[in-house]
Amino acid sequence: MGNSPQNGRTEPAQMSREWHWHPQLPVGFAPYWNWPPKPAILLKWLWQNYLQVSDRSIFLAFAFVVAFWLQPVGPDQAQFAPGWIATVLIRNWIALLVVAGGLHLWFYGIDGQGKLLKYDPRPYMKRKNALYKFGYQTWDNMFYSLVSGVPIYSMYEIGLRWMYANGTLGTLEFSAHPIWFVLLFPLLALWQSLHFYGVHIALHHPKIYKYVHSVHHRNVNTGPWSGTSMHPVEHMFFFSAMLILVVLPSHPVHMLFLGYWLLLGAASSHSGYEAIWVKDRQRLLIGAFFHQLHHRYYECNYGNSEMPWDKWFGTYHDGSEAATRTTRDRKRRMHSQ
Repeated sequence: MGNSPQNGRTEPAQMSREWHWHPQLPVGFAPYWNWPPKPAILLKWLWQNYLQVSDRSIFLAFAFVVAFWLQPVGPDQAQFAPGWIATVLIRNWIALLVVAGGLHLWFYGIDGQGKLLKYDPRPYMKRKNALYKFGYQTWDNMFYSLVSGVPIYSMYEIGLRWMYANGTLGTLEFSAHPIWFVLLFPLLALWQSLHFYGVHIALHHPKIYKYVHSVHHRNVNTGPWSGTSMHPVEHMFFFSAMLILVVLPSHPVHMLFLGYWLLLGAASSHSGYEAIWVKDRQRLLIGAFFHQLHHRYYECNYGNSEMPWDKWFGTYHDGSEAATRTTRDRKRRMHSQ
């Protein structure tokens, strides 16, 4: 993050009056795209995100635990059977309850760190509001996440497990292709960035937005349950990033990493906070201010910070007040047509 927070802020950061706290600006991208290349910075970033404790490394570790211990792909999964299918579904429900529920409890239940490192200065919506199903943001978000999100993601996982098990998809082994086996993890995160940008642009088409994507965008001041709070049609498109594995040689652990990056990573990236802070120390970096800007201003940052698609196509919001004015002008032009 750079510097230690002081009173919920980082110095010297270019603070905007619209935010309680934000990282140093401009909001950047993963160091894959530095030019000229800076290998030392890239290696440090990869080390911090994949090999030290981060939300990404936790989801990666969970993928290994499931793939090699809790539920490896085996011959029993070559046929659709209630037993193993139910195990997939229940495990994914539990995983999201632990991640999204745990983050919600820490930030908004027991108020574990107050507003320290919170982006939005406004309190999280706890009052009754007719905008949301059941009248409350959290209940609404949990409904869409658990009733639609987990089953639809699980459908993709179940289908891919069945394909690995019956030989439709070959299984890439580390012993045979160690370099590709390792490189595939960051490559899948890059693929998810490309897929998300394309799907997200489509979801912002006025007709699709009105009936589908608006469900997700009711969450302006987001919380962990907001990440997978989507219309079922959006869930189908969002999780369809998994289908890359139909054509890309892989192992089930790669499938699970990509799946958890989508399902569980949405909870951490929508938490509304930059990091978990306990006893005067940052314990876990989880924030995604890049995407928080999208929830605030809508017509910007359709992708994520893994790849600079928004910068290449003119929809980049770097967090500055000048970028806010530009985005609002673009939004007015788009909706006046």
